Amino acid sequence: MKKEIDILTRALSKPLPGIEAQRLMSPSVRFTGHTKYDSSKARISSVLILLYKKNDEWCIPLIQRPKYDGAHSGQVSFPGGKLEEGDRSFLDTALREAEEEVGINRNELSFIAELSSLYIPNSNFIVYPQVCVTEFEPLFIPDRREVESIIEVPICQLLAPDTVDRFQRNINGTIVDAPFYKIDDYMIWGATAMMLSEFLSLVEKSGLFTNPLLHSYNACNAPECR
Repeated sequence: MKKEIDILTRALSKPLPGIEAQRLMSPSVRFTGHTKYDSSKARISSVLILLYKKNDEWCIPLIQRPKYDGAHSGQVSFPGGKLEEGDRSFLDTALREAEEEVGINRNELSFIAELSSLYIPNSNFIVYPQVCVTEFEPLFIPDRREVESIIEVPICQLLAPDTVDRFQRNINGTIVDAPFYKIDDYMIWGATAMMLSEFLSLVEKSGLFTNPLLHSYNACNAPECR
């Protein structure tokens, strides 16, 4: 496992693709709210992208938020939340929030990288994604006030081409066309999908998630036959 962690760390330490990767999963319209905010006065938040192995597959946890009267009601997201007084860093915010929401043991986690920040116009937050890894399979304990369910997603499933789909719907009077990751009955879209897109663009280059069958040769496609 340590060798794989080294490979993932190197992949995530490369120059970030930033907005180019985020835009691949961006909705056609990002602001569908009723109140226009001043982005220069945006609040700060941080989320945790946690890599761990389960059933010999690298996974990340996502959470489904409960339904409430707010911009992100019922949506699927990374564990995380807003910067609070006493937080020493964006990483500290992500770890504290993840500990509160899903019960992770922050002492078992190792920091790998911070991904590109992303502004969310509907809630006026700038989000700073923090990537960590653990050698232990986490025992998740969801806070039912903040978490409806925990979704443990294999990286290979996220990288599969047929995982990405699109929807079109009317949101607050605006027609929105958006790509999303379909995981079982869950839809991962919006800001979470945009951050996930950058993350996947980096780990995909690690080579750990390449299907060896895609590179097998037979009598018809061997290089010497071309």
